Order: sequence, then C-alpha cells, then structure tokens
Amino acid sequence: MKLTDIKGIGEKTEKLLNKLEIFEAEDLLNYYPRDYEFFSEPKTIANVKVGNVESIKVIITSKPSLFKKNRISITSVTVSDGFSRIKATWFNIPYINKYLEVGRVVILRGKIINNKTGLTINQPKIYEENNYINIQNSLSPIYPLTKGLSNELVRKAVKEVLSLNKDTKNEYLDKNLREKRQLAEINYSLEKIHFPLNYNELLVARRRLVYDEFFMFNLGIKLYKTNDKIDGIVGLKNKDKNIILKVIKNLDYKLTNGQKKAIKDILSDFNNCKLMNRLLQGDVGSGKTIVAILSMIYVAYNNFQSVLMAPTEVLARQHYENIKKIINKNQLDIEVSLLTGSLKKSERNNILKSIKNGDTDIIIGTHAVFSDDIEYNNLAYIVTDEQHRFGVNQRKALEDKSKLVNKLVMSATPIPRTLAMLLYADLDISLIKEKPENRLPIKNAVIPETDREKAYKKIKSEIELGHQAYIICASIEENDENGNFYNLQNVNDYAKSIRKYFPSSVVIEVLHGKMKNNQKELIMERFKNAEIDILVSTTVVEVGVDCPNATVIMVEDAGRFGLASLHQLRGRVGRGSSQSYAIFVDTTMTENSKKRLDVLKNSNDGFYIAEEDLKLRGPGDIFGVKQSGSLGFKLADLYTDADILKEVAEDVDNLIKNDPDLSKSSNILLKTKIDNYIKKGYTI
Repeated sequence: MKLTDIKGIGEKTEKLLNKLEIFEAEDLLNYYPRDYEFFSEPKTIANVKVGNVESIKVIITSKPSLFKKNRISITSVTVSDGFSRIKATWFNIPYINKYLEVGRVVILRGKIINNKTGLTINQPKIYEENNYINIQNSLSPIYPLTKGLSNELVRKAVKEVLSLNKDTKNEYLDKNLREKRQLAEINYSLEKIHFPLNYNELLVARRRLVYDEFFMFNLGIKLYKTNDKIDGIVGLKNKDKNIILKVIKNLDYKLTNGQKKAIKDILSDFNNCKLMNRLLQGDVGSGKTIVAILSMIYVAYNNFQSVLMAPTEVLARQHYENIKKIINKNQLDIEVSLLTGSLKKSERNNILKSIKNGDTDIIIGTHAVFSDDIEYNNLAYIVTDEQHRFGVNQRKALEDKSKLVNKLVMSATPIPRTLAMLLYADLDISLIKEKPENRLPIKNAVIPETDREKAYKKIKSEIELGHQAYIICASIEENDENGNFYNLQNVNDYAKSIRKYFPSSVVIEVLHGKMKNNQKELIMERFKNAEIDILVSTTVVEVGVDCPNATVIMVEDAGRFGLASLHQLRGRVGRGSSQSYAIFVDTTMTENSKKRLDVLKNSNDGFYIAEEDLKLRGPGDIFGVKQSGSLGFKLADLYTDADILKEVAEDVDNLIKNDPDLSKSSNILLKTKIDNYIKKGYTI
C-alpha cells in the first residue's frame, strides 16, 4: 500500500515521511512512538515537580503580557489553584492570548521549570475541564518527527493503516512458541504499541516486538552463517612471522595487554586453516584501529588483499593516513589505496585497475568498496568499522567478491561478553578494556545552566593553548513538536549566541545531520586540520574522526541523552597526550538526572556506565532513550531485555535445527518475513 493511498497524505507529506525512512504503509506500523504522554489526574501547584510534565487545574488571574526577546515572542499569564500561584509561558504563539481570559478555569499541561522569575509551567497545552476528563489516565503516542510533520498527522495515518491490517494471516510465529514465551499476537502488539489503553498493554506489546527484533536479527545471522563457504578453505600462512613484531617495535607507544591479546587471537585464526569471523570490541579510545592495521599488514605480507570499510569518508581518510604513516616509517613494500565516492573518474579508474591486477594490497574506503564495478584480485580479509552502520546486503556485496573472506568487525558499543556471545552468535570475540598508556583520564564536570559562562572560560583557555573544542546540542530545529524552544538548544542559534564570549579570531562552525554529506565531510576535515576552534554539533560526531588536538567537549541539555550516547560523545576528546575535559550541562537538575550524570562524572569506563544506567532506570524509562540504540534496534535494548535475548537465542537454535532452510509449511510466512528483512538491508 502506497503512502499516498492513506487519507491526509499527499506528495509533500510523503516526501517528509521518506526522510524518516517511511516509504510504505507497513513502515508506518513499525515507526514506533519515542514516548507516550500520560494524562494523569491534575495536581495542585504545591505538588508539581520541577523538570516533569505536569497537569494542573487553575484559574487565570492576570491579563496576558506579550513581549519579544531575541526574535522570540513570549506570552505569559499568572494562574492560581486557589492556594498557590505559578506563571504560564508560551513561546512564538502570539494568538494564544485570546484563550487567556481572566477568571477562566482550565487544565494546563506542560513542563515545570524554575527560572529567575520563579516557578513556571512552560509552553502548556490548554484543555477545557470536561475535555480533559475524557482523556484522563490514558496514553497518547509521541512520534519522532521532522520539520513540517505534526504528531497528529502521523498518529492518524498509523490509525488508518492499523484499521486495514486486521488480517490474522500476518502472524508468522508458531502458536506453540508464542504460548511458551507468553508472546501476544502480532496485530494486537502493533496496535497496542501505538495506542495502548494502559501501561500493562504497552508492556505486553513491547515484549512481543522486542522478541521479534532480536529473533529476526539472530535468525538472519544463523541463516546467513549457514551460507558462508567456510569448510575446506585454507586460512593464511605467514611467511614472515617477524613483520608484525618489527612494526610493533617501531610504534610511538606500547600496546596494551588487550591489544596484544586481540592481535594474538587474529593471527591464531589466520593460521588455523579456518576462516576468521571475529568481533573486536573495545571502549571508545581503546586502540582498536592499530590492531586492524597490524592484521592487514600481516595479510599483505601473505600476498592477499585486505579491505577496511568505514562509515564516513573523513573516517576512511583518517584510517588511510594512519596506515600510510606506519608503512612509510617501516619502509614496507605495501601499496594502499583510498576508495571513496568523491574520487574523480580518472582517479577511480586507476585505483580499480590497481585493485584488479593485485598491485594494491590494502584498500580503505566507504560504501564505494563494494560497488558493482570493483574486481578484487585476491581479497582475503575484510575489516568493518562500526558494523551497525552497514546493512547486511552491503556487507554481503563485499564478501561475495571473494571465496576466501576472513572477517573482523570493530565495535565501540559496550556490550557485556555474555550478551555479545548471544547477539553475535556467529562471531568469536576479542575484548580490549584498557586505554593506551599515553592517555590521561578525562576530567568530567556536571554543571547547572547558570555556570555556562564558566564553561566558556575553560573552552577559551584551552583554545589559547592551541587546542580545540566540541559543543554538542540536542537539536537543530527551532523547536520540537510541542514548541519547547526555551529548553532545547539548537546548533544554528547556539553558535550565534556564544559568539560574544570569544574573540573574533576564534573560528566557530556548525555541524548537523541534515547537512549534505560533502558539507559534513568538509567541516570535519577542517576541524581535524585545526582550521576550526569550536565545533557546535549535534550527535553526528558521536562516531567521528580521531582529533587529538580537541581537549574539551561540552554537552548541552545532557539529561536528554542516554548515558551510552554521552559516553560515546565524551570519547571525541582525550585522544592525545594533553589533559582533556568533558562538561555536561544539566538543565533539569532533577534528582534522577543528577544520579545518572554523576555516574558519568565519576567513571570513564563504558561497561560500568552501561550497567549503572540500567540500575538507575525505572519501568517507564524503557520507552525512552535506549542504552544500546546504536545497534539499530527500534525497541530492543540489550541491557533491559537481556532475558528476552537469551530466550530468542535458544528458540532460533531449535528452529534452525528442525528446519534449517525454513522450508516447512508452518514456516512459510516466517521465511517470507526474514527474506524481506534481509532484502531491506537491516543490520545483521
């Protein structure tokens, strides 16, 4: 079913939905809410909590005042519940004053903040008392949006698709399996994940859909693995066992025990007459790249080709330069090529020719490395940096270019070994836990928004020392779907607002995900080359280049991020020998926010942070930011849902054992589902 067949969706709206990777009606069903608004019984002003979204029953006691500040129109009134008063404030909604008659009794629902003028309910929605009673104690979905789309439009579209999706034939899991694992029927789950009547229905629906995400992921791995041509293929046999020792000896630093163990694991795989399939897991800044470089040099000295596939061109170029530096320093007879989408046709043709005839030993690149027109001479080793950035079809397209493919996957996502063994059932695992010895621990600070100027002074002092800084904002939009401009810093306006704190010689630039790729690449390249002093960015830099000269990262609205994301962001600094700093601005200052950010403040260990974050989460938090969201799951979280992952691993093993190719009639729908899953290029 086309999107334009849905009532209310025309070509313009279709394009906006396409930006969210919604291309057909089924995609809408799988576009889950990011949160739910719970319409609780109205509270008294004395009982509201700062930082929470609250409902209060009040009477309007003052005429609305309207003024402008920094091009923002601000409307405010004073309201009372008969005992206490609070200010209600709206931004960029000048017409709101016609609803603000003195003496009118209303229900206001909005975020409670405490600013210089006292307690305020920010950007509240206004309800007639009778209308609010009709929705009290209910849940309403809140969807991730893009500019131009409203939450109501997405909600109505989902509702219409659900009404057309009542066919029981959609169920693809065996009834006995569902009963064994207490899983709801698929249509029920899809309806209730969007429109639950209560939290219990939401939990039941979520359990089924989380199970499905893990199930498809795990099943895809198992089916994919059975197609690998491993048996009878001879691995690598090193001719010169001293080459790796020579390169290690000439490094400017000593390898950690974890790095040494990882290299030993990889070389053992190469020499065991069995194709390698290994996950190299290490915290941010733990030194995974040098392990990959050493192993590729080893492969080159065995007269085979290697490919390192990176998610961005800037990162690919960084890997290329690092490898070239090591090769030149050790005077190695190894040819390295950089293959990206921005190459001129003549340059690309020359590189393709060199790869085909075997003159190139190591190829570094982005998606370009698995293009149809590339022919490898004797590709034997593939290294994937941040695997979740590539779909299964993309990786398979590269692997199909050789019959002899040893695979190394590098990941900075902190997953406990027991869970990693279940998730990546087809991979052996090497773990690097220590940081290189020349790295100083990052000094962390959590500050209230009133201390921003102190943070700017610290950034200024680091720039005066010749260093650089990141400032991370949560959004690029002027406001979110609820109009919450005041509490949500956006990169464009933020960059302008901080200009007054720094000398004109300080270069400030902006980076965000809605820029064109070539713009993003140019900005990152300039930052890496120290042409930019302060980079104001969204989380697009979470997995970015290695810039040792950057020594400060300041994260605005830190409470809006998951701890895993904050830890990944912090990993952008502390990559050189200079002392580095991470500053987290807590705009909510709630007790829960303080506890969570204190974990980050007191530890630089990603695995510890992940475990502590889980302990601090309450039942409602499972619908918010996911700890392991970077792995590509929409709902599933490795920590919260570890018990479901264990069940899935057992169930998939049993399924494959009894029906290896899913040819039984009872698995026809499941076979179609998994084929579509892999066809769409979902991450496996």
